[in-house]
Amino acid sequence: MKRLTVLAILLLIALVLGGCGKKTTPEEEVLLPVEITKAQVADLAHTLNTSGEIMPGAEAAVAPKVSGRVTAVHVKVGDRVSKGQVLFELDATEALNAKTLSEAGVGVARAGLHKAEQEVTDAQLNYDRIKALYEAQTVSKTQFEQAESKLNNALIGKQLAEEQLIQSQATYQNALENCNNFTVASPLTGLIASVSIENGEMAGPQATALTIVQLDTVKVKVPLSENVVVSIKPGVEVPVIINSLNKTVTGTVVSVAPQADSSTRAFPVEIQVNNDQGDLKAGMVAQLDLETGISKGAITLPVDAVLERNGQFYVYAVEDGKAKEITVKKGVSTGDLVEITEGIQEGQEIIVKGNHLVTDGQAVEVVNSERG
Repeated sequence: MKRLTVLAILLLIALVLGGCGKKTTPEEEVLLPVEITKAQVADLAHTLNTSGEIMPGAEAAVAPKVSGRVTAVHVKVGDRVSKGQVLFELDATEALNAKTLSEAGVGVARAGLHKAEQEVTDAQLNYDRIKALYEAQTVSKTQFEQAESKLNNALIGKQLAEEQLIQSQATYQNALENCNNFTVASPLTGLIASVSIENGEMAGPQATALTIVQLDTVKVKVPLSENVVVSIKPGVEVPVIINSLNKTVTGTVVSVAPQADSSTRAFPVEIQVNNDQGDLKAGMVAQLDLETGISKGAITLPVDAVLERNGQFYVYAVEDGKAKEITVKKGVSTGDLVEITEGIQEGQEIIVKGNHLVTDGQAVEVVNSERG
């Protein structure tokens, strides 16, 4: 009985081992479903992805030209103001007093000039009369010289009076302008971004009282290296992506600095963006796609078709129903496409979906294809 039991066990082991050694027929081989794409020739733009901060189209830091105590603030943060609109006022009592005095000085000087002009008229008449008598030898030379001297003195007096009037008018004009300095108006149309003054506080030229920004158009300034900036020209349109708004707008390059920044060795480039809807705010981050060139007749694939391992790029082609690993070299990438500079040819079938699951030589089943 024990012998029969041992034989049965050995037979069972043999059957199991025989079953494990059975090979799968081709009809029974499992095929991995994949999707393919065909390598195509296309002109591929070279695009630099960079970012910059949205800045106001124009900005003004407003401070009074004179020092004084604030008597009225007419705006607050967020208010829209027009150019020339009064923003705040300073106590102008002393300036107004000086203006009144200088205005009175103009009146005195004008009266003095009128008197001097009358004296010239009288002296001229007297001189003409004495001169005629002197020529007729009815008055002495001394009398003639006295009349002549009186006329000259009157003319000098008139000149001095004219100069005094000019000086008085200049003093009055300065006083008037000084009074105007105590009322501060907006230098541009825009939005109040900050207010740093309150009623009763002192304000002066040394400190910014408020800031005005113009956001109807905004700008993005980015620093570019010398090998990139040579491809950027004013007037070129640039896609500007605002991730915080989930929005893409079109900007225009308006300036390219002719000289690099001395500290960064980069060239500042400014892109202008229309902000008709007013949703772009200063300080937001903008992503930019700058076109720096183009590869004509490039072999292209979707970026998802290219894999990387240990710093090497590769793809899986489909040949005779099996996946074939091919090492490739990449060029530029634009959007969903990447340039392949070496490794494949136009029209070659490349796995684009399922390529993360296959191995070299694995049998696959193409379920559909992209790009023809």
